Amino acid sequence: MSAAVLSLSHLSTKLFGIDRTVQMFHWLGERTRVKPRPERVPAQAVAARALRGLNALPMRIECLDQAIAVWFNLNRHGHPASLKIGMRLSPLSGHAWVTCGDDVFVTTPGMEDFSVVAAYDPFTIPGPRSPEPV
Repeated sequence: MSAAVLSLSHLSTKLFGIDRTVQMFHWLGERTRVKPRPERVPAQAVAARALRGLNALPMRIECLDQAIAVWFNLNRHGHPASLKIGMRLSPLSGHAWVTCGDDVFVTTPGMEDFSVVAAYDPFTIPGPRSPEPV
């Protein structure tokens, strides 16, 4: 599934932009939530699984698409993760990463030099739906 999520993120950011892609993944995450297990899968394992398909894809997957896939999967598995997009002026460059508690995923050297220009909050995955009151 990781290759499919990475490919979808790659195509969607190119066609629809970042905001619409994040909204789509938020919508998908709410509808494809993972059932809670007695022992929760660690955030590092969830993030590693989200990026497992990188080597199988024929196209170059940039940090933005990697970060969206990690953010999506962490939130689906009940880890409240935030997606951050930053820029630095010298040398001019941008980077996207994910924070979850004290953990940072999709890192690059010199991340402390990036100023956050956009951030997407975690989406909450509600528990099992209860019947509607009559």
